[in-house]
Amino acid sequence: MRMMAMQMMTNSISDAMERYKELIQVNSSYRIRHSQLLREQTQLKNNIQILLNEKRELLVEQTERPASSVEAKRLCEEAGMNICDPSAKQQQV
Repeated sequence: MRMMAMQMMTNSISDAMERYKELIQVNSSYRIRHSQLLREQTQLKNNIQILLNEKRELLVEQTERPASSVEAKRLCEEAGMNICDPSAKQQQV
């Protein structure tokens, strides 16, 4: 009976050691995957920052455009006033 208990204990220890080895491998794969995900997260954060900067630049450009289009319209109107059409010239003569 004592021999049987010793054999059962030995088997239990062997099973526990096998399970321990499996868990070490699983843990290692999780650690590797975690590192990969951290690198991806860092890259995504960098990409987001780049996109935010580009958006900011586009917003600045967009706010400048109406001012420049208003200025262009004003210049065209001035040019139109300075250039007389043929019928206006005939009336002046």
